[in-house]
Amino acid sequence: MNTDEKRIYDFVREELKDEMIPISYRGLIDSKYCGHCHHASLAMYNLLGGKTNGYKLQTATDELEIKHYWLVNSKGEIIDPTIEQYTDLDRKPPYDKIANNRASHRKTKATKLIIENVTKKLQSSA
Repeated sequence: MNTDEKRIYDFVREELKDEMIPISYRGLIDSKYCGHCHHASLAMYNLLGGKTNGYKLQTATDELEIKHYWLVNSKGEIIDPTIEQYTDLDRKPPYDKIANNRASHRKTKATKLIIENVTKKLQSSA
């Protein structure tokens, strides 16, 4: 991750709140990050300039049939703001399971709130 990616990554993760987790994802696995991957990754995608700046929003289904989202930058590096839902539980992220990348770019309320709050943080720290 470059400096800008890391800064936004950290700010986005600070914004993750339990009430943002969709009901269908609550309690699926023992990780505070499960259910945050879509809005966290999509917020990062937008804050980093999206497709224009070479980012791709990726999605795949893991071994538990849970849909997971992450970003790939123009260098092909994976940026996953909720990776701990895999690494903390010794699970393998589904990065190699992309069958058809139909990632949803629809901004949820949580995505919009994260973008708004991170934008304020970026402006005040500039």
